[in-house]
Amino acid sequence: MDVEKIKKLRPVIAAVVALGILGFWLLPKFFHNTPKVTASGTVEITEVDVSSRISSRITTLEKDEGQEVKKGETMADLDDSIVAAQKDAAAAVFVNARDIYNRSKNLFDTQSISQQQFDSAQAAFVSAQAQLKEAQVMLDEAAVKAPWSGIILKKHVEAGELVSPGSPLFTIGDLSQAKVTIYVPLTQMTMIKYGMKALVEIDAYKGRKFEGKVTFISGEAEFTPKNVQTQDERIKEVFEVQITVPNPEGILKPGIPADVDIQI
Repeated sequence: MDVEKIKKLRPVIAAVVALGILGFWLLPKFFHNTPKVTASGTVEITEVDVSSRISSRITTLEKDEGQEVKKGETMADLDDSIVAAQKDAAAAVFVNARDIYNRSKNLFDTQSISQQQFDSAQAAFVSAQAQLKEAQVMLDEAAVKAPWSGIILKKHVEAGELVSPGSPLFTIGDLSQAKVTIYVPLTQMTMIKYGMKALVEIDAYKGRKFEGKVTFISGEAEFTPKNVQTQDERIKEVFEVQITVPNPEGILKPGIPADVDIQI
């Protein structure tokens, strides 16, 4: 073969070599699927009951079910007439105890009263100060505020109702972070590790993947819950796995079905 023919074939040879290299890298991707664990579950969020530490009647409900609330925002107002009167009484006792303590201190400095008398006045002052702070805290409890930002999942009361200390007024869900619980068989559970990447998808946002990670793996097997899988699947033992997903947009709402792919 002469030199001229070789020069003409150089582009062809280069193209064949390039295609061979490209095929070397791409062919495995066509015949090898990335291992993963796929399962379905339901979106959950952290919930907390909001209540008050005083017994009183609800005068106003500022929020309702389904509404979002910010941390520190007032959700309901209770009749504060009793706790306000208790705070005023505590303030009067405090002022009196403070005056007695100041006089006692001056007298003690001039050795006009004993150590015991001074200690008694000081103890009364400290006690009155603590009672005033407690009375202020109870007065503040008349305005029921959100402990953190979230969505109101349940309203348990209506305006005009008499509530007791600790009784739930609202249930708030924290939307900033969601959780999906799935159940996997032993054969798949052995492949799952803490911190593994997981992709969550919901029907309302088909094609969009919400990235999370494995944050809990049960150490004990259980029968598949009745609301998961078919009757045949329920006779099998499975392990609970929880996926935690950041939810800054609040898209993942509690109760929504979700599909999960754990990247192995």
